[in-house]
Amino acid sequence: MALLTTPTSELHLECYPKVDAKIQQPWDAADIYLIESANYGEFPAVVNDQWGALSCFLAQQNSPTYSWTDSFCSQMGINKNSQNPLNTNVSIDLILDQGSPTFPSCTDSIWIQCPKSFDQLHWWLSTALQQLGPGIKVSLAGMAKHIPVKWLKWLEQHNNDYQQHPIKKKARLMTFTLGEKLPPLTVLKSYLGPDNKEVSALPGVFSRDHMDIGSRFFIQQISQLNSLSGNIIDLGCGNGLLSLACLHYFPEQNIKLTLCDDSSLAIESAEMNLIARGYSQAEFHHTDALLKVNTCADTILCNPPFHSGNRISTAAAERMFKQAARLLAKDGQLLVIANRHLPYAPLLKKGFKHIKQLNCDAKFVIYQCTDALPPKR
Repeated sequence: MALLTTPTSELHLECYPKVDAKIQQPWDAADIYLIESANYGEFPAVVNDQWGALSCFLAQQNSPTYSWTDSFCSQMGINKNSQNPLNTNVSIDLILDQGSPTFPSCTDSIWIQCPKSFDQLHWWLSTALQQLGPGIKVSLAGMAKHIPVKWLKWLEQHNNDYQQHPIKKKARLMTFTLGEKLPPLTVLKSYLGPDNKEVSALPGVFSRDHMDIGSRFFIQQISQLNSLSGNIIDLGCGNGLLSLACLHYFPEQNIKLTLCDDSSLAIESAEMNLIARGYSQAEFHHTDALLKVNTCADTILCNPPFHSGNRISTAAAERMFKQAARLLAKDGQLLVIANRHLPYAPLLKKGFKHIKQLNCDAKFVIYQCTDALPPKR
Protein backbone atom coordinates (compact mmCIF):
# COMPACT_ATOMS: atom_id res chain seq x y z
CA MET A 1 0.00 0.00 0.00
CA ALA A 2 1.22 3.50 -0.86
CA LEU A 3 0.46 6.88 0.68
CA LEU A 4 -0.63 9.71 -1.61
CA THR A 5 -0.21 13.06 0.13
CA THR A 6 -1.73 16.25 -1.28
CA PRO A 7 -2.11 19.72 0.28
CA THR A 8 -5.65 18.83 1.41
CA SER A 9 -5.69 15.07 1.94
CA GLU A 10 -3.89 11.81 2.60
CA LEU A 11 -4.95 8.62 0.85
CA HIS A 12 -3.74 5.07 1.42
CA LEU A 13 -4.08 3.37 -1.95
CA GLU A 14 -3.20 0.09 -3.60
CA CYS A 15 -3.56 -1.37 -7.08
CA TYR A 16 -6.01 -4.14 -7.87
CA PRO A 17 -4.83 -6.83 -8.32
CA LYS A 18 -2.12 -6.00 -5.80
CA VAL A 19 1.18 -4.82 -7.23
CA ASP A 20 4.27 -3.92 -5.21
CA ALA A 21 4.35 -0.11 -4.95
CA LYS A 22 8.01 -0.26 -6.01
CA ILE A 23 6.84 -1.61 -9.38
CA GLN A 24 3.73 0.52 -9.92
CA GLN A 25 2.01 3.12 -7.79
CA PRO A 26 -1.80 3.30 -7.74
CA TRP A 27 -1.74 6.80 -9.22
CA ASP A 28 0.28 8.76 -11.75
CA ALA A 29 1.35 12.35 -12.31
CA ALA A 30 -1.87 13.06 -14.24
CA ASP A 31 -3.94 12.10 -11.19
CA ILE A 32 -1.87 14.45 -9.03
CA TYR A 33 -2.21 17.26 -11.59
CA LEU A 34 -6.00 16.96 -11.49
CA ILE A 35 -6.10 16.80 -7.70
CA GLU A 36 -3.87 19.84 -7.26
CA SER A 37 -5.15 22.05 -10.09
CA ALA A 38 -8.62 21.12 -11.36
CA ASN A 39 -11.91 22.65 -10.25
CA TYR A 40 -14.39 20.04 -9.04
CA GLY A 41 -17.53 22.07 -8.35
CA GLU A 42 -20.26 20.76 -6.05
CA PHE A 43 -21.29 17.58 -7.89
CA PRO A 44 -18.26 16.14 -9.69
CA ALA A 45 -18.06 13.11 -11.94
CA VAL A 46 -14.93 11.06 -12.61
CA VAL A 47 -14.31 9.10 -15.80
CA ASN A 48 -11.64 6.42 -16.24
CA ASP A 49 -10.16 6.46 -12.73
CA GLN A 50 -7.80 3.48 -12.69
CA TRP A 51 -7.64 2.64 -8.97
CA GLY A 52 -9.48 5.37 -7.13
CA ALA A 53 -7.04 8.21 -6.48
CA LEU A 54 -9.43 10.72 -8.08
CA SER A 55 -12.69 9.23 -6.80
CA CYS A 56 -11.42 8.84 -3.25
CA PHE A 57 -9.96 12.35 -3.19
CA LEU A 58 -13.23 13.94 -4.33
CA ALA A 59 -15.27 11.80 -1.95
CA GLN A 60 -12.93 12.94 0.84
CA GLN A 61 -13.88 16.55 0.06
CA ASN A 62 -17.49 15.79 1.05
CA SER A 63 -18.52 15.99 -2.60
CA PRO A 64 -21.19 13.51 -3.78
CA THR A 65 -19.13 11.83 -6.50
CA TYR A 66 -20.05 9.77 -9.56
CA SER A 67 -17.27 7.53 -10.87
CA TRP A 68 -17.46 5.61 -14.13
CA THR A 69 -15.00 3.01 -15.31
CA ASP A 70 -15.27 0.21 -17.83
CA SER A 71 -12.76 -2.03 -16.06
CA PHE A 72 -13.68 -4.65 -13.46
CA CYS A 73 -10.23 -4.34 -11.90
CA SER A 74 -10.59 -0.56 -11.66
CA GLN A 75 -14.02 -0.96 -10.07
CA MET A 76 -12.55 -3.32 -7.49
CA GLY A 77 -9.64 -0.96 -6.84
CA ILE A 78 -11.88 2.08 -6.38
CA ASN A 79 -14.25 0.14 -4.13
CA LYS A 80 -11.49 -1.30 -1.94
CA ASN A 81 -9.61 1.98 -1.61
CA SER A 82 -12.76 3.96 -0.84
CA GLN A 83 -13.61 1.52 1.96
CA ASN A 84 -10.12 1.43 3.44
CA PRO A 85 -10.52 2.49 7.11
CA LEU A 86 -7.19 4.34 6.89
CA ASN A 87 -8.80 6.75 4.42
CA THR A 88 -10.70 8.97 6.83
CA ASN A 89 -13.57 11.22 5.83
CA VAL A 90 -14.24 9.46 2.53
CA SER A 91 -17.90 10.23 1.84
CA ILE A 92 -20.27 7.32 1.38
CA ASP A 93 -21.84 9.32 -1.48
CA LEU A 94 -19.61 7.63 -4.07
CA ILE A 95 -21.55 6.14 -6.97
CA LEU A 96 -19.65 3.55 -9.06
CA ASP A 97 -20.94 2.89 -12.57
CA GLN A 98 -20.03 0.76 -15.59
CA GLY A 99 -21.45 -0.01 -19.02
CA SER A 100 -22.57 3.16 -20.82
CA PRO A 101 -22.04 6.22 -18.57
CA THR A 102 -25.15 7.65 -16.93
CA PHE A 103 -24.21 10.99 -15.39
CA PRO A 104 -26.38 12.23 -12.50
CA SER A 105 -28.44 15.22 -13.64
CA CYS A 106 -26.82 17.42 -10.97
CA THR A 107 -23.29 16.88 -12.36
CA ASP A 108 -21.52 20.25 -12.73
CA SER A 109 -17.93 19.15 -13.43
CA ILE A 110 -16.14 16.16 -14.95
CA TRP A 111 -12.62 14.87 -14.35
CA ILE A 112 -11.26 12.57 -17.04
CA GLN A 113 -8.13 10.43 -17.01
CA CYS A 114 -7.10 10.35 -20.66
CA PRO A 115 -8.00 7.09 -22.48
CA LYS A 116 -5.91 5.15 -24.99
CA SER A 117 -8.22 5.82 -27.94
CA PHE A 118 -9.79 9.03 -29.19
CA ASP A 119 -13.08 7.22 -29.84
CA GLN A 120 -13.45 6.70 -26.10
CA LEU A 121 -12.86 10.37 -25.30
CA HIS A 122 -15.21 11.52 -28.08
CA TRP A 123 -17.90 9.13 -26.79
CA TRP A 124 -17.59 10.25 -23.16
CA LEU A 125 -17.84 13.93 -24.10
CA SER A 126 -20.76 13.28 -26.48
CA THR A 127 -22.56 11.29 -23.79
CA ALA A 128 -22.02 14.07 -21.25
CA LEU A 129 -23.29 16.69 -23.71
CA GLN A 130 -26.36 14.61 -24.54
CA GLN A 131 -27.21 13.96 -20.88
CA LEU A 132 -26.14 17.21 -19.23
CA GLY A 133 -26.12 19.84 -21.97
CA PRO A 134 -23.37 22.37 -22.81
CA GLY A 135 -21.39 24.43 -20.33
CA ILE A 136 -20.21 21.62 -18.05
CA LYS A 137 -16.66 22.17 -16.81
CA VAL A 138 -14.27 19.42 -17.93
CA SER A 139 -10.74 18.75 -16.71
CA LEU A 140 -8.79 16.23 -18.76
CA ALA A 141 -5.34 14.95 -17.78
CA GLY A 142 -2.91 12.31 -18.98
CA MET A 143 0.75 11.68 -19.60
CA ALA A 144 1.89 14.09 -22.30
CA LYS A 145 3.51 11.44 -24.51
CA HIS A 146 0.16 9.64 -24.87
CA ILE A 147 -1.87 12.71 -25.94
CA PRO A 148 -1.45 13.49 -29.67
CA VAL A 149 -1.47 17.12 -30.81
CA LYS A 150 -4.49 16.41 -33.03
CA TRP A 151 -6.50 15.57 -29.88
CA LEU A 152 -5.60 18.95 -28.39
CA LYS A 153 -6.60 20.79 -31.57
CA TRP A 154 -9.93 18.93 -31.70
CA LEU A 155 -10.71 19.76 -28.08
CA GLU A 156 -9.93 23.44 -28.62
CA GLN A 157 -11.96 23.61 -31.83
CA HIS A 158 -15.14 22.04 -30.47
CA ASN A 159 -15.34 23.31 -26.89
CA ASN A 160 -15.33 26.64 -25.07
CA ASP A 161 -12.89 28.32 -22.66
CA TYR A 162 -10.19 25.86 -23.68
CA GLN A 163 -6.97 26.14 -21.71
CA GLN A 164 -3.86 24.02 -22.09
CA HIS A 165 -1.84 24.10 -18.88
CA PRO A 166 1.94 23.73 -18.61
CA ILE A 167 3.30 20.19 -18.57
CA LYS A 168 4.21 19.06 -15.04
CA LYS A 169 6.17 15.90 -14.29
CA LYS A 170 5.48 14.76 -17.87
CA ALA A 171 1.68 15.12 -17.36
CA ARG A 172 -0.63 17.40 -19.31
CA LEU A 173 -3.83 19.10 -18.11
CA MET A 174 -6.53 20.63 -20.32
CA THR A 175 -9.59 22.46 -19.01
CA PHE A 176 -12.64 23.58 -20.99
CA THR A 177 -16.41 23.76 -20.93
CA LEU A 178 -18.50 21.50 -23.14
CA GLY A 179 -19.45 23.23 -26.37
CA GLU A 180 -22.90 23.47 -27.91
CA LYS A 181 -22.26 20.74 -30.46
CA LEU A 182 -19.70 18.02 -31.05
CA PRO A 183 -18.99 16.24 -34.36
CA PRO A 184 -21.10 13.11 -34.89
CA LEU A 185 -19.70 9.86 -33.56
CA THR A 186 -20.16 6.31 -34.82
CA VAL A 187 -20.80 4.58 -31.50
CA LEU A 188 -20.87 1.08 -32.98
CA LYS A 189 -18.11 0.18 -35.40
CA SER A 190 -17.95 -3.17 -37.14
CA TYR A 191 -16.29 -5.44 -39.68
CA LEU A 192 -17.13 -8.79 -41.25
CA GLY A 193 -16.49 -11.85 -39.09
CA PRO A 194 -15.64 -15.40 -40.17
CA ASP A 195 -19.33 -16.02 -40.95
CA ASN A 196 -19.37 -12.96 -43.27
CA LYS A 197 -21.68 -11.12 -40.86
CA GLU A 198 -20.97 -7.89 -39.02
CA VAL A 199 -19.07 -8.01 -35.73
CA SER A 200 -19.78 -4.78 -33.82
CA ALA A 201 -18.25 -3.16 -30.76
CA LEU A 202 -18.60 -0.11 -28.53
CA PRO A 203 -15.87 2.51 -28.02
CA GLY A 204 -12.80 1.26 -26.18
CA VAL A 205 -13.28 -2.41 -27.06
CA PHE A 206 -10.14 -4.01 -28.50
CA SER A 207 -9.87 -3.88 -32.30
CA ARG A 208 -13.47 -2.73 -32.70
CA ASP A 209 -13.30 -1.61 -36.33
CA HIS A 210 -11.10 -4.32 -37.86
CA MET A 211 -10.10 -7.93 -37.30
CA ASP A 212 -6.64 -7.79 -35.74
CA ILE A 213 -4.02 -9.99 -37.38
CA GLY A 214 -3.50 -12.10 -34.26
CA SER A 215 -7.17 -13.03 -34.05
CA ARG A 216 -7.22 -13.76 -37.79
CA PHE A 217 -4.32 -16.19 -37.39
CA PHE A 218 -5.97 -17.77 -34.33
CA ILE A 219 -9.27 -18.24 -36.17
CA GLN A 220 -7.47 -20.00 -39.01
CA GLN A 221 -6.09 -22.44 -36.44
CA ILE A 222 -9.52 -22.92 -34.82
CA SER A 223 -11.04 -23.72 -38.21
CA GLN A 224 -8.50 -26.53 -38.68
CA LEU A 225 -9.22 -28.31 -35.40
CA ASN A 226 -10.70 -31.79 -35.80
CA SER A 227 -13.52 -30.94 -33.42
CA LEU A 228 -14.52 -28.48 -30.76
CA SER A 229 -17.36 -29.22 -28.37
CA GLY A 230 -18.49 -29.05 -24.77
CA ASN A 231 -17.91 -26.12 -22.47
CA ILE A 232 -15.82 -23.48 -24.22
CA ILE A 233 -14.56 -20.39 -22.41
CA ASP A 234 -13.62 -17.31 -24.41
CA LEU A 235 -11.18 -15.70 -21.97
CA GLY A 236 -10.64 -12.00 -22.59
CA CYS A 237 -13.42 -12.19 -25.16
CA GLY A 238 -13.45 -8.61 -26.46
CA ASN A 239 -16.29 -8.35 -28.96
CA GLY A 240 -16.77 -12.16 -28.96
CA LEU A 241 -14.94 -12.80 -32.23
CA LEU A 242 -13.42 -16.16 -31.19
CA SER A 243 -16.79 -17.37 -29.89
CA LEU A 244 -18.37 -16.44 -33.22
CA ALA A 245 -15.67 -18.48 -34.98
CA CYS A 246 -16.53 -21.51 -32.82
CA LEU A 247 -20.20 -21.21 -33.72
CA HIS A 248 -19.34 -20.85 -37.40
CA TYR A 249 -16.98 -23.82 -37.75
CA PHE A 250 -18.56 -26.34 -35.36
CA PRO A 251 -22.12 -27.54 -34.60
CA GLU A 252 -23.81 -24.98 -32.39
CA GLN A 253 -25.77 -27.63 -30.49
CA ASN A 254 -22.52 -29.22 -29.30
CA ILE A 255 -21.12 -26.02 -27.79
CA LYS A 256 -21.82 -24.16 -24.55
CA LEU A 257 -20.05 -20.79 -24.50
CA THR A 258 -18.84 -18.75 -21.54
CA LEU A 259 -17.37 -15.32 -22.27
CA CYS A 260 -15.26 -13.32 -19.80
CA ASP A 261 -13.64 -9.91 -19.97
CA ASP A 262 -12.41 -7.11 -17.70
CA SER A 263 -14.32 -4.62 -19.89
CA SER A 264 -18.05 -4.21 -19.33
CA LEU A 265 -18.36 -2.69 -22.81
CA ALA A 266 -16.64 -5.73 -24.32
CA ILE A 267 -19.14 -8.00 -22.58
CA GLU A 268 -22.01 -5.84 -23.83
CA SER A 269 -20.61 -5.93 -27.39
CA ALA A 270 -20.02 -9.70 -27.33
CA GLU A 271 -23.54 -10.39 -26.06
CA MET A 272 -24.97 -8.18 -28.79
CA ASN A 273 -23.01 -10.07 -31.49
CA LEU A 274 -24.05 -13.51 -30.27
CA ILE A 275 -27.70 -12.53 -29.96
CA ALA A 276 -27.57 -11.11 -33.50
CA ARG A 277 -26.77 -14.66 -34.64
CA GLY A 278 -29.60 -16.19 -32.64
CA TYR A 279 -27.34 -17.72 -29.99
CA SER A 280 -28.75 -17.10 -26.51
CA GLN A 281 -27.18 -19.93 -24.49
CA ALA A 282 -23.94 -18.13 -23.53
CA GLU A 283 -22.92 -17.01 -20.07
CA PHE A 284 -21.18 -13.67 -19.66
CA HIS A 285 -18.88 -12.62 -16.84
CA HIS A 286 -17.52 -9.13 -16.26
CA THR A 287 -14.55 -10.13 -14.15
CA ASP A 288 -10.79 -10.30 -13.74
CA ALA A 289 -9.64 -13.27 -15.84
CA LEU A 290 -11.79 -16.16 -14.50
CA LEU A 291 -12.45 -14.85 -11.01
CA LYS A 292 -15.66 -16.41 -9.60
CA VAL A 293 -16.20 -18.42 -12.79
CA ASN A 294 -16.85 -22.08 -11.94
CA THR A 295 -17.44 -23.66 -15.35
CA CYS A 296 -15.51 -26.89 -15.91
CA ALA A 297 -14.04 -26.13 -19.34
CA ASP A 298 -13.23 -28.51 -22.16
CA THR A 299 -11.52 -25.74 -24.12
CA ILE A 300 -10.36 -22.27 -23.12
CA LEU A 301 -9.49 -19.81 -25.89
CA CYS A 302 -7.24 -16.93 -24.91
CA ASN A 303 -5.80 -13.97 -26.79
CA PRO A 304 -4.40 -12.22 -23.70
CA PRO A 305 -3.69 -8.49 -23.44
CA PHE A 306 -0.10 -7.46 -22.87
CA HIS A 307 -0.73 -3.86 -21.84
CA SER A 308 -1.84 -2.33 -18.56
CA GLY A 309 -2.98 1.10 -19.68
CA ASN A 310 -0.08 2.20 -21.84
CA ARG A 311 2.47 -0.03 -20.09
CA ILE A 312 3.59 -3.40 -21.48
CA SER A 313 2.78 -6.03 -18.86
CA THR A 314 2.28 -9.81 -18.78
CA ALA A 315 0.60 -9.73 -15.35
CA ALA A 316 -2.94 -10.12 -16.75
CA ALA A 317 -1.86 -13.01 -18.98
CA GLU A 318 -0.23 -14.77 -16.04
CA ARG A 319 -3.45 -14.52 -14.01
CA MET A 320 -5.40 -15.85 -17.00
CA PHE A 321 -3.12 -18.88 -17.38
CA LYS A 322 -3.17 -19.66 -13.67
CA GLN A 323 -6.96 -19.50 -13.44
CA ALA A 324 -7.41 -21.42 -16.70
CA ALA A 325 -5.44 -24.32 -15.22
CA ARG A 326 -7.86 -24.35 -12.29
CA LEU A 327 -10.96 -24.66 -14.48
CA LEU A 328 -9.89 -27.11 -17.18
CA ALA A 329 -11.47 -30.56 -17.31
CA LYS A 330 -9.09 -33.52 -17.00
CA ASP A 331 -8.77 -33.84 -20.78
CA GLY A 332 -9.27 -30.14 -21.45
CA GLN A 333 -7.06 -27.77 -23.40
CA LEU A 334 -6.02 -24.13 -23.20
CA LEU A 335 -5.32 -22.56 -26.59
CA VAL A 336 -3.29 -19.35 -26.44
CA ILE A 337 -2.12 -17.01 -29.16
CA ALA A 338 0.82 -14.78 -28.31
CA ASN A 339 3.17 -12.35 -29.95
CA ARG A 340 6.43 -14.19 -30.47
CA HIS A 341 8.44 -11.69 -28.41
CA LEU A 342 6.38 -12.23 -25.24
CA PRO A 343 7.75 -14.71 -22.64
CA TYR A 344 4.57 -16.76 -22.33
CA ALA A 345 6.07 -20.26 -22.59
CA PRO A 346 7.74 -20.08 -19.13
CA LEU A 347 4.50 -18.74 -17.64
CA LEU A 348 2.47 -21.56 -19.19
CA LYS A 349 4.90 -24.19 -17.92
CA LYS A 350 4.07 -23.12 -14.36
CA GLY A 351 0.50 -24.37 -14.81
CA PHE A 352 0.60 -27.14 -17.41
CA LYS A 353 2.56 -30.34 -17.86
CA HIS A 354 2.41 -30.36 -21.65
CA ILE A 355 2.92 -27.28 -23.84
CA LYS A 356 2.70 -27.84 -27.59
CA GLN A 357 3.29 -25.28 -30.29
CA LEU A 358 0.43 -25.77 -32.73
CA ASN A 359 1.43 -23.14 -35.25
CA CYS A 360 3.46 -19.99 -35.72
CA ASP A 361 4.31 -17.31 -38.24
CA ALA A 362 6.64 -14.31 -38.27
CA LYS A 363 4.65 -12.50 -35.53
CA PHE A 364 2.59 -15.02 -33.58
CA VAL A 365 2.73 -18.42 -31.96
CA ILE A 366 -0.20 -20.61 -30.88
CA TYR A 367 0.21 -22.86 -27.85
CA GLN A 368 -1.89 -25.86 -26.85
CA CYS A 369 -1.65 -26.49 -23.11
CA THR A 370 -2.90 -29.71 -21.50
CA ASP A 371 -2.59 -31.65 -18.24
CA ALA A 372 -3.02 -28.79 -15.78
CA LEU A 373 -0.76 -29.02 -12.77
CA PRO A 374 -2.24 -28.83 -9.26
CA PRO A 375 -1.96 -25.35 -7.77
CA LYS A 376 1.02 -24.74 -5.51
CA ARG A 377 0.18 -24.17 -1.89
